[in-house]
Amino acid sequence: MSESLIQVQNLVSGYDDQIVLNDISFEVIPGEILVILGTSGCGKTTLLKHLIGLIQPFSGQIKLLGQDLINSNEKELLNLMRQVGVLFQNGALLNSITVAENIAIPLEQHTNLNDRLIEDLVHLKLSLVGLSHAANSLPSELSGGMRKRAALARAIALDPKILFADEPGAGLDPVTASSLDRLLLNLRELLGMTLVVVTHELGSIKRIADRILFLHQGKAVFYGKLSDALKSDIEPVQRFFNA
Repeated sequence: MSESLIQVQNLVSGYDDQIVLNDISFEVIPGEILVILGTSGCGKTTLLKHLIGLIQPFSGQIKLLGQDLINSNEKELLNLMRQVGVLFQNGALLNSITVAENIAIPLEQHTNLNDRLIEDLVHLKLSLVGLSHAANSLPSELSGGMRKRAALARAIALDPKILFADEPGAGLDPVTASSLDRLLLNLRELLGMTLVVVTHELGSIKRIADRILFLHQGKAVFYGKLSDALKSDIEPVQRFFNA
């Protein structure tokens, strides 16, 4: 497992005395798209929060890019987070500034680049997501799909090795969601990224997933290739894909 970008071993987590995740183990290898799925309340979002260092588990181990995420100090954690991007479910764009200014934020905070280089990089990222024309627009002036693309441009501003995406297709119509999936696949090829996607959208899962981590009642009941998940006889997995 030495080549894995993410390694999770025997993760146990919860809130107060309630166990939410129980003995979760998996890995993410370079270049793949791992989809974390399951029914509501199964622990998908909690697991994602662990992977980006927002919360601490009760026990277990998480290695991110070869480093111990759980026992990292603040400086080490900050360095790790500069190497990952996060596409939040609601986009999390600041509505009081333009799209270009939103995308510039991570470049201004985490690099020493001059204003001209930052401006050039912002427009490059916007062109990658098909939003060159929207640089000077406010997020509130964009459609739902365009806001997701703008948030994606910000998430890849620092050329992350890993992109985490939380319900990227949430709130989008099927055509727009499909277009966003194709964009994620294209960016993986262009930028050499590895993706971890949390979703319950069946169409999206079938379009983008290489491997599946299926959570049910806090446990990983399936971990493997999408093709194997589709023919699995594990009851909650079978019920999900045949719904």
